[in-house]
Amino acid sequence: MKIVHISMADFNGAGLCAYRICKAQREMGIDSQMVVLNKRHHDDFIHQCGKKRYFYHSVLRKTKKLLRLKDDVNTCRRLGARYHAVYTLPVSSIDLSYERLLREADLLHIHWVGGYLDYPTFFEAFKDKPIVFTLHDENALYGIANIEQQLLADNPLEKKYYRMKYDSLHKVKRLGVVFLSRMSYDLYGHHEMVADRPTTIIHNSVDTRFYEPHDRSEARRRLGLAPETPVFALCACNINEPRKGLEVLSQTLRRISPDCRVLAIGNNRSRPRRHWDNVVETGPASGPEELSWRLSAADYFCLPSAKENFAQAPIEAMACGLPVVAFPCSGTEELITPANGVRCSDFTSEALEDGLRRAMATRYDPAAIRSDATARFSPKIICRQYLDFYKRVMA
Repeated sequence: MKIVHISMADFNGAGLCAYRICKAQREMGIDSQMVVLNKRHHDDFIHQCGKKRYFYHSVLRKTKKLLRLKDDVNTCRRLGARYHAVYTLPVSSIDLSYERLLREADLLHIHWVGGYLDYPTFFEAFKDKPIVFTLHDENALYGIANIEQQLLADNPLEKKYYRMKYDSLHKVKRLGVVFLSRMSYDLYGHHEMVADRPTTIIHNSVDTRFYEPHDRSEARRRLGLAPETPVFALCACNINEPRKGLEVLSQTLRRISPDCRVLAIGNNRSRPRRHWDNVVETGPASGPEELSWRLSAADYFCLPSAKENFAQAPIEAMACGLPVVAFPCSGTEELITPANGVRCSDFTSEALEDGLRRAMATRYDPAAIRSDATARFSPKIICRQYLDFYKRVMA
């Protein structure tokens, strides 16, 4: 079986998930490749396609912006700035339908492709080929929005591109849809965009060969943290993104103790740049080893997010032996048990304080937390689930 994964990138949330699946499949002897716009890993099975063309058209888009000419991409970006959201189009200057790698594949596996995949040309060219679509968010279910909370239902672009997506996806004869969590499936499993298609629930994975606990004293020494300080880790591509919850975590910990510190791992993209007096910023980690060292400096991992599908950071923290305290967003119902953390009762600061205090009053076994993550979320287990679903879609 020849499988090609298609993703905007091979890093960050959805891209890293796609990369892990592809790599695990190759380790099982499957001919699995990956096509991306933005490449960070150096593996020869990752193929960068369309980068030059994307650059030329970005220059054209910026020129239109300067000349105040109408352009839907620029309109989406203005909407994003206005509503602190991300909006993308299902059209692109990149036509992947001519790529030999995709034409020779037995099955195409789509991940997050907003602004990269040109829906009309792609799904017309491959309407007879089996296609699996993993929904890392709700981008495939809306015209330009990525999550339900940012949906602009009456916006003309939303209506225009929703119809385009609907018409394009309904050309595909064999389309399978993967949801990352039970909550996501319950909410969107019967959405008209994917109704009457084969569906399943498959979680994200973590490779415990690369994410592992390190000596806490040394980890704290590297970050300049005192041995007795209560440390709560948070990880995000942009730590200042409102839905990731750094603000509410910082405020809540102030009420618990002035000695508590948040270890914030990721970029701070706020303008003007914002800082918190009880937050230690580390910047983004360069890879699994560096992230493991940083997580090992913490006592707990926190996920005070307003919206997730099945976040990878908590299972990476669990692989390092950390208990998790999380808001009741999608995926946490399956992830968290009494033995590995606390799932808060609500999306409020009061509920978070209660969850943090309960976790701080509990004795956790780091080895058992790591063992549980390995048993439930190893790449090999997740890979087998995908292979079973591929066969179902191909049939």
